[in-house]
Amino acid sequence: MRISKLSAALLAGALATGTSLAALAQSQPTISKPEALEISNGFDHIGAEIHELDHEGRQIFYLDEGDPEGRAVVFLGGQGTSLAAFQLAEFNRSFREQLGLRMISVERNGFGESPFDPDLGYADYNAEILAVLDHLGVEDFAIVAISGGGAYAAQLAAAVPERVISLHLAAAVSRTLPTRSEPTNCKLSLEEMAADLEKFTHNPKDWWGVPGSPVLIIPGWQAQAYADATRSFYVNGQLGDATALAAEYLRPCSEDAVVDAAKITAPAYLYWGEEDKAVPVKEMEQWQEALPNVIRATVYAGQGHTVQYRHWDQILTDIAGLGDHTVICRDDKTMLVKAEEVENDEFLGNCAWKAAE
Repeated sequence: MRISKLSAALLAGALATGTSLAALAQSQPTISKPEALEISNGFDHIGAEIHELDHEGRQIFYLDEGDPEGRAVVFLGGQGTSLAAFQLAEFNRSFREQLGLRMISVERNGFGESPFDPDLGYADYNAEILAVLDHLGVEDFAIVAISGGGAYAAQLAAAVPERVISLHLAAAVSRTLPTRSEPTNCKLSLEEMAADLEKFTHNPKDWWGVPGSPVLIIPGWQAQAYADATRSFYVNGQLGDATALAAEYLRPCSEDAVVDAAKITAPAYLYWGEEDKAVPVKEMEQWQEALPNVIRATVYAGQGHTVQYRHWDQILTDIAGLGDHTVICRDDKTMLVKAEEVENDEFLGNCAWKAAE
């Protein structure tokens, strides 16, 4: 009888330890019919692939996740985030795929692998996004913006209004709107602003920590958030340099910061946390005043600055053009129902969120 090298090694180990072959076999994981296992020829998803595009001599880094035939969505993450901030919303990946949404995120100037150029502004970022969309063959698209991404959302939506399907603003700053409050810190130099922000870029856990937020029940969410800040401030050798973050803070002070909001004609949906201290409800009201086509503005009681994640399932629903439906948990089952059928005491969102209540 021939014996394989693996069997010989197992036998030798058993003899050395005094373990019987029967006991050794019983200690191993068993599958009744291993030959019947259906093993994929591909690889399992462990994170979005980062793509690179040369645009007028500058490298653009972007993500493109979802069905190429699905509805394209430009994702604009919060202040100081990298393109990987999109990953923080992928706890609803299966639902997003069911809705046929294709998410595209383009890295901003100075964050992640994007080299910092102090001369680039809002219009330049618009050009980079449009270069990626044109490269991908995308004509029409929706926009979803989180927190600091709101400044860029207004710029993009005003620049190419004929291409924007809808606009979705989640606790998104109003810093580029004509109705905005006067921006602060405009008297600071870039160097002064950077010195003030180093406490965050030198410690990603301080930048991305969300103590008390309901999102902490999502397995791996906080670790992924820390990883995003690490990418933002270190991956390209920045060593925690806060200059790019300082430039983003000061960009609303530039002469071309304020857009003509009358050009933003796409239907707009607003999502806010009643207790948001970082971007208070007042900024939602500034969006409402500025935009000519607000379809719905929702203030969620008890929610803070992570409201976008808590109600990401509803945001995805709206992006997919199902704004007349609401995601609820009824009888321990997550479902979509017509908005007029939602009762006052209905639990909004995926049933999994009940663990955070």
